Amino acid sequence: MSINIKGLDKVLKNMEKELGERKISRVQNKAIREAGEPFKEGLKKAVNVYADYGYTRDEVVISDPRKQADGKRKAKVGWNGPHQRYRLVHLNEFGYTRWNRRYSPPGKGVIRNYIDGAESIFLSDVKDSIMKQMDM
Repeated sequence: MSINIKGLDKVLKNMEKELGERKISRVQNKAIREAGEPFKEGLKKAVNVYADYGYTRDEVVISDPRKQADGKRKAKVGWNGPHQRYRLVHLNEFGYTRWNRRYSPPGKGVIRNYIDGAESIFLSDVKDSIMKQMDM
């Protein structure tokens, strides 16, 4: 699950020429982290649909932003913790088949729906954070 940021490329390239690559990477990392926290909290609320003991909700994590081979910065959202919910999330998200019978849990598609709805909010949060850091 990843979200690509488009439209800020020209602005970032111009700022990179003026300020340098290290400063821009710090600004981008901070913006992704700041926008990632509300995204993570919203995802926790979304997966609360299939919360029994709350392990799936409690183990939502967001990684540190990293530069990819294509030059874009990405942060991954996933599950990590002692209850190993990363093994079960896909079953709740997509459903499963057992003994030739298809099971669709009540929360089927919740994560995809949340990501589709929150993408524009995340992008605007990243943009606002970059503009705020650059005093624009």
